[in-house]
Amino acid sequence: MAGTDTSGGWRFGRSLSGRLLLLTVLFALAAQLAIYAPIVAAQHQDLLLSRIAAAQTAVLALEETQNNQVSPRLREELLANAGVKAVALKRDEARLLFLADDMPGPVTKVYDLRNHGFFTAIGDALECLWGDGIRIVRIIDTPRLGGGQFIEVIAEEQPIRAALAAFAWRTLFIGLAIAMATGALVFLALNLALVRPIRRLIRSMTAFREAPESADRVLVPSGRRDEIGDAEEALAAMQGQVRQSLTQSAHLAAMGAAVAKINHDLRNMLGGAQLASERLEVSRDPAVRLMAPRLIRTLDRAIALATDTLTYGKAGERAPLPDTIPLHALVQEAAAAAGALDRPPVRFENAVPAELTVWADGEQLYRILLNLLRNAAQAIESCEKPAGLTVSAACTPAGATIDVADEGPGIPNAMLPHLFQPFGGAGKVAGTGLGLAIARELARNHGGEIALLRTGPQGTIFRLQLPAREGVRRAL
Repeated sequence: MAGTDTSGGWRFGRSLSGRLLLLTVLFALAAQLAIYAPIVAAQHQDLLLSRIAAAQTAVLALEETQNNQVSPRLREELLANAGVKAVALKRDEARLLFLADDMPGPVTKVYDLRNHGFFTAIGDALECLWGDGIRIVRIIDTPRLGGGQFIEVIAEEQPIRAALAAFAWRTLFIGLAIAMATGALVFLALNLALVRPIRRLIRSMTAFREAPESADRVLVPSGRRDEIGDAEEALAAMQGQVRQSLTQSAHLAAMGAAVAKINHDLRNMLGGAQLASERLEVSRDPAVRLMAPRLIRTLDRAIALATDTLTYGKAGERAPLPDTIPLHALVQEAAAAAGALDRPPVRFENAVPAELTVWADGEQLYRILLNLLRNAAQAIESCEKPAGLTVSAACTPAGATIDVADEGPGIPNAMLPHLFQPFGGAGKVAGTGLGLAIARELARNHGGEIALLRTGPQGTIFRLQLPAREGVRRAL
C-alpha cells in the first residue's frame, strides 16, 4: 500500500487510515461551515429581538405610571436593562418616547426586522462581526402580542458585537470539537470494519508472495458476510489454485528434468534395438519374419514418443520465420516421414495443387503436417483394413486452408474434450498424446489455428488455417 515505508511501518499521512481520518474531519468541518453563517445570523437577529422585547417591557412599565413620569434613576435602570438608549412605541395612534439622559451620536445603521430576509440577515451579522462596534444602530420591529403598530429602539452596537463575537467563537470551537469527535468515531468504526481487514489481506498476499508453495501462507477466511468476506474467499481460492499450480509445475519440471536425463540413453537403447530388429526380417523362421515389421513399428513409435515429449518440454517454440513455401512438395515430404506412403492399409492422396504456395515457416509447417499425417496413418492402421488419407488445400484472400482427412474409425468421444491438451490423447492406440498439442501451438505461433471439423465412423477431418502474408506479420 502507498502508506507503507521501507521499514515496514505506516506513514500516517499517506496511509488509508490517515487519509480516512483527515477526510472525515474535513467533511465534518465542511458541514459545520455550511451552517455556521446561518447560525451566527440567527444569533445576531436574536440579540436584536431581545433588545426590542426588553424595550417593549420597559415602555409598558412606563405607561402604567402617572403621566408617564418616573425618576431619572429608574428610567436609566430600565433602559440599561433593555440595553438601549431610546425607545419609541406607536400604540393606539399615540407615540410614546422613552429616552436616556445621555443620548449617543447619530444613527449609522438601521435594522428593520419586519422585512429581514435570509441573506440580508447573514450580511448584517458578518458586517457586525467585521466592524469596530462603534456604530449607533436603530432597530425596528412589530411589538409582541399586538402591543402596537411598531416599536423602535436606538442602541450602541458594541455590546451586540461583543455578544455575537463570543457566540461565534464558542460555536466555532464546539463545531471543531464535534468534527474531531465525529472524525475519530468514524475513523475508529471504518478502521475496524475496513482498514484492518484490508491490512490482513495485504499481509496475507505479502506472506504468500514470499512462499507461495507453503500451505500455511494461504489465507483462512474470517467468515464475514460482506464485500470483505467475498474478497477473502476469492483471495483464498486464488492462493489455493496458485499453490496447486506451482506444485504441479514443480512436479512437471522435476519429471521433465528426469526425462531429459534418461532421454539420451533411452534413444540409444531404442536405436540399438531397432538395428537388431531389422536383422529379424531376414530370418529363415516365417513367424519371426512376420513379427519383425510390427516390432520395428513399435520401436519407431517409442522413439517418436521420446522425441515428442522432449520437443513439447522445451521452454517455448521460436518465432516463425515465414517464407513462400510450395505446399505440395512439403505435404509429400511430411507424408513420407509419417509413414503414410509405405503403409499398405493407407491409401494416401496428395490433392494439393502443384502450383499452390503458402506463406509460413517451412520447418514448423512441416512439423504440423507430420503430426496430423502420422496420427491419421496410425488411426487407419488400427482398423486393419485399407482406408484413404487425403490432404487438400485452398487459398483465399484471408489465407490458406489445409484439410487432412482420413477414413479411419474416428476419435472416441471420451477424448474429444481434451483433444488438444498435452497428453490428452494418450489413450488412443499408438498415440503419444502430444502431436495435436504441438501442432496447435505451432499454428497459433503463425497467427493461425487447427480445428476438428468432424469425426465419426466415416473418418476424421482436421483443418489447418494459416493467415495471409500480412496476417502473419501482425501475429508476429
